[in-house]
Amino acid sequence: DVAIKKSKELNFVNVYNDHVAQHSSTTCRREVVHHQVKRYSSEKRKNKRMRSFLNFGLYNLVGPDFETTKLLRVLDVRRLEVPSKIIGDQIHLRYLGIGSYSLRGIAAIISKLRFLQTLEAAYKYFIEETIDLRKLTSLRHVIGKFVGELLIGDAANLQTLRSICSDSWNKLKPELLINLRDLEIYDNYKSKEGRVSVSWASLTKLRNLRVLRLMANNGIYLSLKSEEAVRSMDVISSSLVSVTLDAITFQEDPMPFLQKMPRLEDLIFKNCDYWGGKMNVSEQGFGRLRKLQLVINRFDELQIEEEAMP
Repeated sequence: DVAIKKSKELNFVNVYNDHVAQHSSTTCRREVVHHQVKRYSSEKRKNKRMRSFLNFGLYNLVGPDFETTKLLRVLDVRRLEVPSKIIGDQIHLRYLGIGSYSLRGIAAIISKLRFLQTLEAAYKYFIEETIDLRKLTSLRHVIGKFVGELLIGDAANLQTLRSICSDSWNKLKPELLINLRDLEIYDNYKSKEGRVSVSWASLTKLRNLRVLRLMANNGIYLSLKSEEAVRSMDVISSSLVSVTLDAITFQEDPMPFLQKMPRLEDLIFKNCDYWGGKMNVSEQGFGRLRKLQLVINRFDELQIEEEAMP
């Protein structure tokens, strides 16, 4: 209560359902609107000084007049029907949360948002268009189901990338992603070789990667046979803390490969297939592992040698 009272005094917060409004919403810089708010009148919608707008709750058809807001830094319209052209006019945006309606035509306007740092698209919608982010050099977080081509340029600031399809990933230069910490690669089709076309060698170049998710929609194969250069290393991906493998089919035991990750704490297999029947964790393997989840079809036995998983 004290925080809200002080925020009102500083014109930081305006509560629309107050019986007596202390400040006009046309001077409030940050607005958060719940879908049940009924008093968000047309007069309150015109706020040229607005810097931040967030809508939460269920879907709501009422929002600000964005044609009068040219100084927005934060915009979350995942529950509003806002044309992508209007979003493209908000050239000062640092954060953009976008839903299914606004995703239509987003490819044509996204390059205008040169200062954007976070792009968060509704995760349940597949984005099949080619999205070109090469001009957005300040990007730090890119979130959404980008199953189409995703073009990323100077990505030195990028920290979060989820999810990107394997074809787009293979066109990137992972050694340039020096600050990437959270990566999700998603595939919803099978490659010609019948396996995920992602090289483990490319992942070892991500020096600061902490969270990795490999997800497939059709039980795609993941083969480690072609990764002899990586398999010969004593330590693999020294920064990784969490690895999730979802709907992946293994033709060989992945444990000798994965147990070389010295900081790995969470290892999750979800809806995977394994043809070998038995997996083996050798001595000193998984030195920091805290969570091991195995949901694997045709998996018979896990052998853990003494002094493994200390």
